[in-house]
Amino acid sequence: MAQKLELVMGNVLQRRKDRQVESREMGIVRIITLMLWFVWLSSLAIDDTAQAQAQKVRISISSRSNTSVPFYVAASKGFFREEGMDVEIIQANPRLGAMALINGDVAFTGTFVSTVRGILSGFPLKIVLVAFKKGVYYLIAHPSVKDIHDLKGKKLGVSSIRGADHLVAEELLKSKGVNPAQLQPVALGDTSVRLQSVLTGAVEVTALSPPHDLMAQRSGVKVLASDRLIKENPQFVRRGVRAILKANRLIEENRQETIRVLLQWVKQTPEIAARSYDVELKTIQRDGTMSDGEMENFIDRLANDKKRTLDDVRDFSFARAAWKELESGK
Repeated sequence: MAQKLELVMGNVLQRRKDRQVESREMGIVRIITLMLWFVWLSSLAIDDTAQAQAQKVRISISSRSNTSVPFYVAASKGFFREEGMDVEIIQANPRLGAMALINGDVAFTGTFVSTVRGILSGFPLKIVLVAFKKGVYYLIAHPSVKDIHDLKGKKLGVSSIRGADHLVAEELLKSKGVNPAQLQPVALGDTSVRLQSVLTGAVEVTALSPPHDLMAQRSGVKVLASDRLIKENPQFVRRGVRAILKANRLIEENRQETIRVLLQWVKQTPEIAARSYDVELKTIQRDGTMSDGEMENFIDRLANDKKRTLDDVRDFSFARAAWKELESGK
């Protein structure tokens, strides 16, 4: 199966112009973040009887980085194809990824914070799978920054305002006694742009995940430290979830093959891919679920005034059913 990873920016929604939608690790300190898979609850319905012929399915991710490894593995190893899906993985700005999901331009997305905020605000979306519940981030600073306290009044590069890496950076700064409000956040978009901005001095600091943290260090910088789809076609959702769980299992059991896949999808050296694997493996969610306490803790961190019940936010029944099938050998 041919895999295609294309950069999708503003034109991701051009097909549907008429449909408008209102809509943080010092050193190696670990901060809880999530890489989640979402499903729009009132999007297009896909005929489950078409399994005999692979269905075209678009999945969006927010960045081309190693944290998207479950998607890469599921595509490269044919797990999506086994579930009757001809998957195209596209990259989109986090905000556009959530909007594309709402518009039906993609069936699933790995975009996180923007989508969760949408859920908490009432969007008909739900979390159906957790690939990673912990991620590794590093606070990367320009060489001119000698100490973390020198960041007062400096610029913090983020993918989007109040996005996942922005929240992580704020937590890292707080953990070292720095008030995040003393920095000026600058929305820059993709990880590679944020890295380049630190290298050139356009911003003084940013939060990066593997493999970009090692790339940055080698360049001389400092490490400071919807209802309709689920209700009308639940089997389609389960098939997608099952493909990712197959990928999670392979990632945990086969280090060499996972590194090979990483090298195919993300430009990096074998050494960096191997290090990234050893770091990320510690956070893999083999069964695709997380506890209610963990979920509530994360939602509280978003400080959203509009409270919703956990049942409004997540539905792990698909992951539990798919995992039971995999464990029983079905």
